[in-house]
Order: sequence, then C-alpha cells, then structure tokens
Amino acid sequence: MKMTLMGTGTSHGVPVIACDCEVCKSTDQHDKRLRCSALVEHEDKKFLIDVGPDFREQALKFNLRHLDAVFITHSHADHLHGIDDLRIFSHKNSAAMCREQEILQKYPETSGEGLPLYTTERTKGYIHERFPYIFVDHDKGGGIPKLNLIGMDSNNSQNPLKIGGVEIVPVSMLHGNHHTIGFVFSYIDSSNIKKGIAYLTDCNFISDQSIAEVKKAGGQIEHLVIDALREREHSSHCNFSQALAYAEQICAKHTWFTHITHEKKHSKIQNYINEHLPEFPKLSQIVKNGGSVAPSYDGLILEA
Repeated sequence: MKMTLMGTGTSHGVPVIACDCEVCKSTDQHDKRLRCSALVEHEDKKFLIDVGPDFREQALKFNLRHLDAVFITHSHADHLHGIDDLRIFSHKNSAAMCREQEILQKYPETSGEGLPLYTTERTKGYIHERFPYIFVDHDKGGGIPKLNLIGMDSNNSQNPLKIGGVEIVPVSMLHGNHHTIGFVFSYIDSSNIKKGIAYLTDCNFISDQSIAEVKKAGGQIEHLVIDALREREHSSHCNFSQALAYAEQICAKHTWFTHITHEKKHSKIQNYINEHLPEFPKLSQIVKNGGSVAPSYDGLILEA
C-alpha cells in the first residue's frame, strides 16, 4: 500500500496570493504547496482523500487515470470544492442529453449508482446543500459528477469499511468547533502483519478514544500524516508542538506534518522538529531506531 501526498498546504496554498514573504518567494520546491489531498493505492485500487480546488491540477500532475472511491474529511472549501472535477471519473449526462440517442451513444451513462464518496452523515448533508445540482436532473448543457454518497458513521475499528483488501476506519476529531474525520488505511502484508497509514488533517483536538482507535485500526502504523499548521497556536489547527504531542501518543514509524502555512520554510520546520524532538522521548527513540519526524511536501510517497 502506498500514499501519495498530492497537496500539503493550508487553505491559501503556498505561495499565497499577493504575498512576498520568504516562503512564498522561495525557489525550493518543498515550499510549493497545493491544498491538502492524498491518493492511496493498493494493488489495483485507488482511493482519493479530499477533493479541493487544486484537484484538477493534482490529477494532471500525478497522472490520475481512475478512482475507486473518494473519502472526504469535512466540508471546508479547501477539501471539497473541486468536486465537479470528479466528473471525468464517473460522468453523468444530463436528463435532456440522455433522451437524445445520438448523444447517449457517444457519451454513455455511467452504470451503477456512481463513484462512491464516503464521509460522515453530517458532511453528506453539507454536500447536498452546497452542490444541489449534482443530485437532481438538469437541462442539456454539460454533465455532472455521478456520486454515490455513503455515510461512515457506523464504521470503526471493530467494523471497518473493507474495499479490495484494504480496511478503512474513520477517526473523529475536532477542528475548532467543526467536526472532522481522519482516516486509517490498513492491510495484511505477506507476513500476515497488519500495517497502516493514518491521515489526520484539519484538527486541533483528538480525544484519547480517537487516539486509541487510530492504534487499533492501524496495527503496525508505518506513517502518520498529521495537521501541523505553524509554530504559533491556532484556534482550529494543531501547531507544531501539538502535532508532536499527538505523534508521541500514536508512535508511528514515520510522522509527517501537513496542512502547512507560509510562516516557515520547509528547512526551518525541520530545524524546529530537530530542536524540540528531545521533549518527546518516544518519538526520539523511534528516530534513533530508524524512523523519522519531518515536514511533508507535495509528491511525497509513503510506502507501507
């Protein structure tokens, strides 16, 4: 199983529009960050996490050719508002087009209920409210994504969603006052060992119960991708210190900061981590044993 981080930036992206700071003017490609999104691949299956406004660019950049499912963490624009670009992976003709046989033959209707999109019941409601045209017939003049919205509220480590040899478990978190979910993807390797990758973006509070869920669901957690916006505290995102504290509890072999803003260059974030790592003895020992704690970057591939 592998995860490709297609975007690792905060809601503005980096560089930020109209900003001339050191980070936004940096020539280091590690400091170019699209909005957060990730692609999970296992055998012939491909799963997308979040579909923000940079999704079209990301799909072209990483040569995305098909999707088996989409997983949405929450309804904020930087994680959802590229939803129209899912059309190419599950095209739905308008009702008017479907009545015209010549057009229908050229652009056949996607079979089945559409591309599965998994999220919470709460976020399903937001998607229906924000994109109502997707879920109703419309006039001729273009297509809409054919999506099958599926709630994950009943899935947990005891009842994981299972798709093609992968188990997926949602993890409840808080993002200020907004409820979000992270995801743990796991599989059984050839040695019969359960290995996992945890993806926990957009949060500033993860309960002890949710931490326990991550550890139960992930088995041997090879990678933790965690929200770490900046050094200073924030009302709805983990800062670097909070991210390290949660990573200390989860104890993944490799920890990666994501959803990073433009306040520090990639290299300076690594310096911060190196300076403060001794405050976290479990993480320090993991690094001594060959693990790592580092800022992520667009295009990073995580293997489990």
